[in-house]
Amino acid sequence: MKKQYNFRKAGVGDLDSFFVLFDKLTLDLFPDYSLKIRKHILKAECSHSSIKAQFKAKQIIIYLAFDTKDIIGYLIVRPIVGGVCMGDWMAVNPNHQGKGVASGLLSVWEKDAKINGMHKLHLWTHERNVIFYRNRGFDLVGMVPENYYGTDDYFFHKTIQKPIEKNFLK
Repeated sequence: MKKQYNFRKAGVGDLDSFFVLFDKLTLDLFPDYSLKIRKHILKAECSHSSIKAQFKAKQIIIYLAFDTKDIIGYLIVRPIVGGVCMGDWMAVNPNHQGKGVASGLLSVWEKDAKINGMHKLHLWTHERNVIFYRNRGFDLVGMVPENYYGTDDYFFHKTIQKPIEKNFLK
């Protein structure tokens, strides 16, 4: 029997638990960046205070995956302008990888983006994830060598509905 996970948007009350997982997975799961860079990311651009401020200002949305009551994965996205939403960070606890958690997070993001008038999803990733995103309907635009922090990054997009002008002008 396949395990059931729960997915939802984070609330302010989820942030402390989210930060515990975010810090751990950022240090453990992003081998394309040196440990020094991962620590810098957590201290500077993705500090708790920075994420909290962006979250409260609705500049980011955090989707969470739960195994019963424990957060086991997350996806941070940035609603941009003109009907485009950018995926920023996604990670899943290694004990739950390969079990549909990341796909579930992408699905929740896509449904929510549609409801909120978005027509396109964008994201950057590393080479090891190219097949995963292609298999979930994302189209590879191209690779940028030595991009963020000197790593080769792959840019994807996915059209989720027809662009509608009234949604851009809200």
